[in-house]
Amino acid sequence: MNLERFVSNVTRWKIGLAVAGALGWYLAAGKNHAIAFCAGALASAASFWFLSQLVKAVGSEKVSIARSTAGVLRLAIIGYLLFVTIENYRLPLPALVTGLLVAIAAISIEVIREHFYA
Repeated sequence: MNLERFVSNVTRWKIGLAVAGALGWYLAAGKNHAIAFCAGALASAASFWFLSQLVKAVGSEKVSIARSTAGVLRLAIIGYLLFVTIENYRLPLPALVTGLLVAIAAISIEVIREHFYA
């Protein structure tokens, strides 16, 4: 499995799922829920990006201290940003948590697609 192609396909799935989810939350519950979903999807995408950078750093010969530290601290950084966002803007948690699942869903869909069509 080619890592660059996998990450590219997962990114496409994330964009599609984020657009569909935001539209669904907007139609079901309104603008505030759609914004919360987008915030969760953005945090999920950032976490996936940090993780992919960590995998690329481990795979290369030269690993910088900053890249490996950011990769390890990615969950703390994203968790803190989500906490500040929730406290300041009072976003609805069901929509936010649903948005956090976007990257997991995109990875799962791509793995299943690769299994059947690769």
